[in-house]
Formats: sequence, C-alpha cells, structure tokens
Amino acid sequence: MYQGLLQNNGQSFHNWTLAHSTKPVVYVEPISYDDVCAVVSDPTRFPSPVNPVGSMYSVTETIVNNGGTLLCTKKLDEIIGLEIDNSGRKVVRVQAGCRLKKLHLWLQRHELEIPFQAEIGEATVGSLSVGDSKDSSIDGPGYFSACVVSITYVDESGVLRVISEKENHFYAFKCSYGLSGIVVECLLEVRSATLCRSIILTHTHESPEDIVENLEKMKSECDALFATVILHNLTVVSDQRFKAGPGSVTPPTSQPDFDHYRIERRLRIQHGGRSTTKGKPPSMSREVIYSRADLVNEYWRPLIDENRLDFQYYEHDFSNLRMVVRDSYDFTKSFQQQWGFVPNAWALYFVNRQEVNKKPFGLYSGGSGVSFSFDPVFSNPNDPEWQKFAKDYNQLAIHKLGGNPSPIQTQWLSSNDLRIPIELARPRFTTKYYAQFLR
Repeated sequence: MYQGLLQNNGQSFHNWTLAHSTKPVVYVEPISYDDVCAVVSDPTRFPSPVNPVGSMYSVTETIVNNGGTLLCTKKLDEIIGLEIDNSGRKVVRVQAGCRLKKLHLWLQRHELEIPFQAEIGEATVGSLSVGDSKDSSIDGPGYFSACVVSITYVDESGVLRVISEKENHFYAFKCSYGLSGIVVECLLEVRSATLCRSIILTHTHESPEDIVENLEKMKSECDALFATVILHNLTVVSDQRFKAGPGSVTPPTSQPDFDHYRIERRLRIQHGGRSTTKGKPPSMSREVIYSRADLVNEYWRPLIDENRLDFQYYEHDFSNLRMVVRDSYDFTKSFQQQWGFVPNAWALYFVNRQEVNKKPFGLYSGGSGVSFSFDPVFSNPNDPEWQKFAKDYNQLAIHKLGGNPSPIQTQWLSSNDLRIPIELARPRFTTKYYAQFLR
C-alpha cells in the first residue's frame, strides 16, 4: 500500500534553470522503501516509465517524463549512521534523498568527510551514486560514485535489493543513471576530516598556449587545481588546493575572509559566472585555510527573470589539454566575431580516474589517469545565442576534440553524441530522453 505524497492533477515540474518542464501523469514523494516498491510494482496506478529524481538540478531534459510517473526521493533523506563494513572500512549509511550539504554538515560534526566536496550542496546522494559528478578533489577520484561501496535499490519488479562490490555488476550499476533500478539507500566510505589551503590568484596571458603552460605549472605545484577561465580575454582565476592537516572546522584565524570568499563564490555560481566588469573577473589574491565541507554551498531556486547558472560539460584526457584550450579559444573568438557572443566563463576541473573495472562505462571510464572538464558557463539558459553557441560547440568538443558528454550535464545532445549500454536499462525506468542514447 502506497502512503506517501501523490499528485495526479496534471501539475508541471521544472528543473532548477527553469529551461525544462514536465507534466507526468503521477508525481510521488515516497516516505518509505515500501512506498517505492509499491509504485514500481503497480504500472496501472503508476504508469511507465517511473523516473526517479532528487533535487531536479540537472540542466538537461532528465526530468522530462510526460505521461509517466515522476518519483522524487526528497523525503527519503535520513542519515542512518556510521558503521564498519565487512572490509573494515568506516562507512556512513545514507538515504537516497539526502542532500550533499546536509551530509557534509553531519559528517563534520563527527570529524569525518567523504573525498568529494563539489560546490552544489543540493545534489542528492541517490542521483550522484548512479550519475555524473566532478570536483578537483584532494586524495580522491573527484566523482561521487567512487566512494559508494553498497547500494540498496528497488528493481523493475518492485523488489528491494542490495548490491555491493562483491557483485560483478555493481560498478556497471553505478553507471546506469537510475535506469537499472531506483536507489533508496547507499553506504559511503568516509575518512577523517582534513583542512584545505587554497591560493586564489588572477592571471592574464598572451595566448591560449600560455594559459595551458601556466595551468600545467600550477597543477604540478599543488595537490588539486580548479580554475575559472575567461577564455576570450585569456584570463584565469586559479584555485590551487593544498593539504592543510587534520581538522573538521574552518579555523577562526581564517574568518571572516573565508566566509567572504565563500559567499562571493556562491553568488558567482548562482548567477552563472556573470560579472559586473563585462566578463573580466575582479582582480583577487587570497590565501585561505578552511574545512572543505564549509565550501559546499546552498543555492536558491531562481525566478524566471534572474541570472542563473547554465553550463555544458565535457570530459577530456589530460594529454589533450593544450589542444582543447587552443581549439576552444579559436572557436570562441570566431563565434564572437560572427555573433557578438561569448560565454561568461569556462569551469576547469581535474579529476583522477580509477581503473576500468571500477568505472566501466560513461565518464572517467578510460582507465587510470587524469581527466579534465572544460565547461562553458552562462547566466541565461533561454538566451538564443548561448543555445546556438552550445549546440555548435557540441560538434567541436565531442566529435573533433573527443570529449565525453554527460546526459545530465550536457545539453542539446543528439543520439549519436552519447552511448549508454542497453544492458543497463530496464523498460520500467527508461524515459524517452534516455532511450535515444541506448545502444
């Protein structure tokens, strides 16, 4: 018997950018695992496909499920507690709807952390465990699913199951975008909390080759590197990250400077990198020591007339950094000359890959090594020139530069831009959007 919230009044739902909406036949917010089982096992009352969503922050059409069932995990958000698993590792048991910020704050109180501190605090554990993510992490791969060691899910028959590293298909399941089953609970490996020291600097360059040379130098000098690139102006704001010893709370000596930086960063991300100085970032030079959990931010849901983050995502191998920056610069300058438009910025993350058997499909599946993402960012998802830029750049980034796109973070993909293995998908969970990518 289903007991959670149920709406079947034809209401529309939107993603965070307000660029995509959907009108499911039924919208549900389960309050128990039994609720999820009841939904999946009753295709008459809850028509196919059943599409699981968390905070609905994806920039693509992943939420679109007109005529089906939209299942939101937001009420399954409990942090159940700490455990020691069969391998002797300390783990935390978390429900799928738990947001990252909530999880980080809970772990912080226990002087623990996960090795993934991306800035979007509304992303949910369930979505990230089987989806795409990125962060320039210290002592970690840089994508969330790598720290997931067990998953409890509901299969296509409505049966509650548990899958872990002991099963051969566990790692494939973590590449499935929710098409193999609806995640309701995860076990995440945790470690003692550590502090981070960031040196933030603004650099100007003479050429894209100079940008790459400086990026390579900065990366070799630190434990992790994140950068914001104003490509058409050949300007880079770098964040060199260094280990700063044990600790779970930002030191008082770093305040109020760190909190000012955190709020500035949050506003820049919220507003899609938009600057009041016509695309040039304010000159900044900072050195701060902080708890990485404190840098995970909350973002408000924008109104339709607000500037708001929109972006594209592509994964590249580190060996292609020079080619990607150079060709992207040439493309951007040519587009600017023809259309008078450029993105506000490009977000550059460096991500450590695991071996192939731990990431068999999708992003970061190229085996041990280093990837980077080079993501154009803008502040109005509905701007026609931004949309044209992104669509045209897809052809360059994917088909010439060999970038791997994401179905949840790369917009305007065609069916030949991306492949999801058909064996990962179950008809009960496969929406029209995902079906186009199955091979």
